[in-house]
Amino acid sequence: MFKKFFKKNRVEIELEEILLDKKATAQLEIPLKEKGAFIVFVAAIIILAGFLTRAFWLQIWKGDYYALKASRNNVRLYDSQAPRGIIYDRNNKVLASNAPNFTLLIVPADLPKKQEDLDGWIRKIAKILNKNTAEIADFTEGLNKNSTMPVLFDFDPDEATLVALEANLPNLPGLFINQEAKRDYPEGPYFSHLIGHIGKVSPDDLKADPYYSSLSSIGKDELEIQYEKDLRGTPGKIAVSVKSDNSVLKTLTAQEARPGNNLVLNIDGDLQKLLTDALKTKMAQTNSPGAAAVVLDVSSGKILSLISLPNFDNNIFTGGMPKNIYQELINNKNRPLFNRVIGGFYPAGSTIKPFVAAAALAENTIDPNYEIDDTLGYISVPNEYNPKVTYTFRDWRPQGFVDMRRALAVSANVYFYEIGGGYKNIKGLGIDRIKKYLDLFGFGSTLGIDLPGETNGLVPDPAWKKSTKKENWYTGDTYNVSIGQGDVIITPLQLASAIAAIANGGTLWKPKLVSKITDPNNNTIEEFKPEAIRTNMVSNDKLQIVREGLRDAVTEGSVRLLNDLPIKAAGKTGTAQVYSNFKKTNAWFTGFAPYEDPKIAVAVVLEGAGEGSAAAVPIAKEVFLWYANEHKSKN
Repeated sequence: MFKKFFKKNRVEIELEEILLDKKATAQLEIPLKEKGAFIVFVAAIIILAGFLTRAFWLQIWKGDYYALKASRNNVRLYDSQAPRGIIYDRNNKVLASNAPNFTLLIVPADLPKKQEDLDGWIRKIAKILNKNTAEIADFTEGLNKNSTMPVLFDFDPDEATLVALEANLPNLPGLFINQEAKRDYPEGPYFSHLIGHIGKVSPDDLKADPYYSSLSSIGKDELEIQYEKDLRGTPGKIAVSVKSDNSVLKTLTAQEARPGNNLVLNIDGDLQKLLTDALKTKMAQTNSPGAAAVVLDVSSGKILSLISLPNFDNNIFTGGMPKNIYQELINNKNRPLFNRVIGGFYPAGSTIKPFVAAAALAENTIDPNYEIDDTLGYISVPNEYNPKVTYTFRDWRPQGFVDMRRALAVSANVYFYEIGGGYKNIKGLGIDRIKKYLDLFGFGSTLGIDLPGETNGLVPDPAWKKSTKKENWYTGDTYNVSIGQGDVIITPLQLASAIAAIANGGTLWKPKLVSKITDPNNNTIEEFKPEAIRTNMVSNDKLQIVREGLRDAVTEGSVRLLNDLPIKAAGKTGTAQVYSNFKKTNAWFTGFAPYEDPKIAVAVVLEGAGEGSAAAVPIAKEVFLWYANEHKSKN
């Protein structure tokens, strides 16, 4: 029926005709209900608002958080240690610098989680580094596997190893190569007790200062620790790009580190080396286990040379030092890590006599021209509680009649017994006044040198003896102090500073190693001026008498070896018993030059080397010759 109707009424019309026919158009439209349209509209708005809210939450509100989180999936930032400041001697010779260095670092959290994968990782590393797998396994076993902080794995691998590692990094997740500066000491042993060394930070260091990270190095002793905050610089940042499996793609510098400030020392490098070699030669000749020497500028306290032997090569501390080498150092009975100049406790011997003489002059205890009878070579003193008991105090030989100058020249013990402790018609200083002047000259206390570990020494007195030995003080104790025996303990630094005070007319200077601090561009940041500890301790005219006696020691006394120098020198020897072995004596010398216008002072001690005149004076002669040659070359 439909077919018939269609055929019967079939009329061909165009599209435009349909659209022009309102009745036909109406038949083509299917209107929506008003309520349904509203629902569709609201749903669309809600969906759109959801999208907009989520976009705002992710991109605006939490944008920084997710950006950082995303960046950490492929780039990680770690601290990069700053190059330490350079240390120069007074002539701008480099004593401590930095050299390029590669290290292997491990991020524990990035290591393979499955044991079989980790075992494979260990085998690959062991083959490349030519190490034992057990050694590497022990290392990884001790790591905190949740930590994302890098841990030092190997220090300064050779070039072939680096090439092999670079090629295998994609197969070694958690491992990356870092380049930074390592500390370098061009002539390490010569300056090791001046400059010291660096090492890895301790847990206490990390707690004390947020500057440091677990990979940081820090000064451990001497100038490296004394001026740590000046030398350490400002860390940079390294960016490590990693893949999804935590294997490293590349390592880049994200922020340049700023080098630390430099130190310019008062030390003369040539003198330091000359004096070190001379001491080593004499130690070998005398079978001495240790020695120390220090040279000062008498007008400022600037230290021109400071040597403690045996020394050590401080370069061994800059990398992964084997434990056996460190154990050898700390167990060495001659203590190569110990700075004898500032920390060594030595009986003073006769080197104390110039200061006792100065005290006697200051207190008008004796006329310097008065002659004391030393023809017997000893004095006898009865016990104050039992006159039947007599004590004998001996000289090293009979000296005849001696005044102060002669007593200093020949080191007459009897003379100093009497002016120190009194005898017959000479009242003597007594221990309290002796201690007063020895304290003024810097004995028994630290001088404030810019090095850690300086010690006090000891000038004993009745209170000290009562508290430590539970004994009374006797005149014999005063006699012993007067000649530097008994319990008098000094350091080489104290002796050099004290003799410089006699040489310069009565000023005790604070000893100083660093002349100035400069920035990385060598602009001066701070310059250190001479600093007096005490002045006018004894008048210069009275110290002149002491200086004359010390000059006589060169022309006619125990220091005649110096009499042929091209400049005039003055000085005093000392021979002090070693308490652990009374058959051995420490050899001392202290003195200054030129005599007419003193410029440098020196103190030398060789342990167990015998007489000061034979062992210590030749060392001082090398110093005075050096000064004479330097002075000649500059004129």
